[in-house]
Amino acid sequence: MPDIIELHNISKTFLERSWRSVLSGKVPKRTEALKDISLSVMKGEIFGLLGPNGAGKTTLMKILATLILPDGGTGNISGYDLIRQSRQIRRIIGLVNTSDRSFYWRLTGRQNLDFFAALHNLTGKEKGNRVKTLLELVGLEEKAETQFMKYSSGQKQRLALARALLSDPDILLMDEPMQNLDPIASSAFIRMTVDVLKEEEGKAILWCTHNLREAEEICSRIAIIHQGSVIASGDLTHMCSLINAESFYEFTIDYCPEATFKKMGIEPLRMLRHNGSIDFELRMGSNDVPSLVRDLVESGVNIRSCRAKTINLDEVFEKIIRRA
Repeated sequence: MPDIIELHNISKTFLERSWRSVLSGKVPKRTEALKDISLSVMKGEIFGLLGPNGAGKTTLMKILATLILPDGGTGNISGYDLIRQSRQIRRIIGLVNTSDRSFYWRLTGRQNLDFFAALHNLTGKEKGNRVKTLLELVGLEEKAETQFMKYSSGQKQRLALARALLSDPDILLMDEPMQNLDPIASSAFIRMTVDVLKEEEGKAILWCTHNLREAEEICSRIAIIHQGSVIASGDLTHMCSLINAESFYEFTIDYCPEATFKKMGIEPLRMLRHNGSIDFELRMGSNDVPSLVRDLVESGVNIRSCRAKTINLDEVFEKIIRRA
């Protein structure tokens, strides 16, 4: 499947000005928000952008939404140049911005969507049908005539998604979309994103978050940004391979003397003894597992189970960030 977003060596530096620096004539402090960012996102993919607060995620989202220009690098979005063809890019991108200030508080949910739909050149029956469809999609049809100021955090979040979908964009930029959602609303939001937006409509989604469990559940590939640079990217299997060439394996065996372990040179990382069985964990290369199983069997040990231990994204993220 072709890439719909391609970025090469995108960089951005901000000047930190204050009234003191202006009056004193001092050179403003330079902050390098992004350093040579390169990544690609495929059509019909949910790509996770992870990183701690201040890593540069939101700056990158604003560049993709053409709200700010990069200082260096090149980008291509659905065949359009990121810098020279920003007007065409805005037509195919929807930004899910959850800021309260991006809506009109005294207007109802429907009135807000009507206003933003007009900015997308939707009029008459077409506009009415589009607004109605989106209110139903995000589950706000019963709150459509309620003022935005009376919406809960989750309802504001869903209205932000509806607004981003007004132009039926090919690409969705979601900046912390699950922020302030309760577990039930979060689950519904994820199901709608995966089942409708990704599977049915084939949209490319850039999912920006610092919630690792959320990214692990929804994203097919991820990139970790730290201090403005991409320090790792790929699917979870690839990310796990970056932190250790060896894997963790969990064994359950029938009870055997401790001397058997010492004789075979087995040094478990963890061991739990139960009535008649032992659970233990080893770190080893996958190529070494068959020989260990053979040695245990030849030593008269009955193996009940042997399985690779699942490494979660929290462990991967922590180790990659510390190494960086």
